[in-house]
Amino acid sequence: MMNRQESRELELYLHIPFCVRKCLYCDFLSRPGNREEIREYAGLLAEEIRLWGQQLSREDYRVVSVFIGGGTPSCLAGEEILLLGQAWRESFVLESEAEITIEANPGMIDPGVERVWRQAGINRASLGLQSARNQELKTLGRIHTWEEFVESYQLLRRAGFDNINIDLMSGIPGQDLESLRETLQRTVELQPEHISAYSLILEEGTPFYQMEQEGKLETVSEEMDRRMYQYTKEYLQQQGYHRYEISNYARDGRECIHNCGYWQGREYLGLGLGASSFLQGYRFANPSEQEGYRKQLQCIARDDWKHSAFLSPERQSREALMEEFCFLGLRMKEGISRREFNRRFGVRFTEVYGDVADSLLEKKLLAEDAFHDRIYLTDRGIDVSNTVLAEFLL
Repeated sequence: MMNRQESRELELYLHIPFCVRKCLYCDFLSRPGNREEIREYAGLLAEEIRLWGQQLSREDYRVVSVFIGGGTPSCLAGEEILLLGQAWRESFVLESEAEITIEANPGMIDPGVERVWRQAGINRASLGLQSARNQELKTLGRIHTWEEFVESYQLLRRAGFDNINIDLMSGIPGQDLESLRETLQRTVELQPEHISAYSLILEEGTPFYQMEQEGKLETVSEEMDRRMYQYTKEYLQQQGYHRYEISNYARDGRECIHNCGYWQGREYLGLGLGASSFLQGYRFANPSEQEGYRKQLQCIARDDWKHSAFLSPERQSREALMEEFCFLGLRMKEGISRREFNRRFGVRFTEVYGDVADSLLEKKLLAEDAFHDRIYLTDRGIDVSNTVLAEFLL
């Protein structure tokens, strides 16, 4: 039996693929669902949690974070949340201070359910605000108003949630610096512990993408998008939020443990429709349609997951893991450690990426610490981060 120190850290992600209505920019796996469908899905998800608990020895892993995402997880009824909470507590060993997050749509938190969330062990909430201006919310296809957002936020505070994230978006069609400034100011006045600030991306297959292709969408220019990013960083820093990742800001000690795990290469288990996993060097994903997902659950208990025809796990090559170590780790403000790279892969960083790093340092797209160990993106490097990170592909 492994002791606590020897066991490996694991993150759980639970996907809830239901929403009232898809936003115009959304390309996530989600759709409207009725109460019966949602109840049935919650039961299947709880079953999958228990099956994986049987597959993975309790002594091998300890869960440091659980993230319930979607879709709209707040569409789950209280008894469904309790069912899932019971499943993960009985199936896995949780750290005593494990971070357990639920995403929620403003205006969709029924009074009383927030107390059930606390009862299930959920200790962090993430609210998708996007904008403080109702017209911009309407443009995005959101179904809430600023006033409904504030009501939901205060409801969570009264329930004892002392760790709340607010999602914001810049580059919204018709948005300017003044409206972004208003959104940031009104958000900071609420004093959340964490703010995720993303630029709008037009994903293929979304209504926004189609509208842009047809010339029917007033998009923000690249120059304005950069100005918005720079303003967001400077304003939030002045207000006591440090940027610890390209798009994420937090009060000291309130960084999102779950997301940091992705960027640092921690193992994670994705549960639910279409959820992806990284486990024991393998990557795999669940079926994205209900029938395949149901068949997978029937097989997973009797099959070795590494040879499951439904999961089709793919062993990651050493080169692929090196790439991910670099381009995921460099998303974080602290960057990556050359020494950690040497330890993890048994080869010196300079032998693999020496020329790449030297070139990017010379161009001032990367910087390094005083010990010549950690390298990280400069502000200029962040502006062209996709190009910089692509340099680390082998």
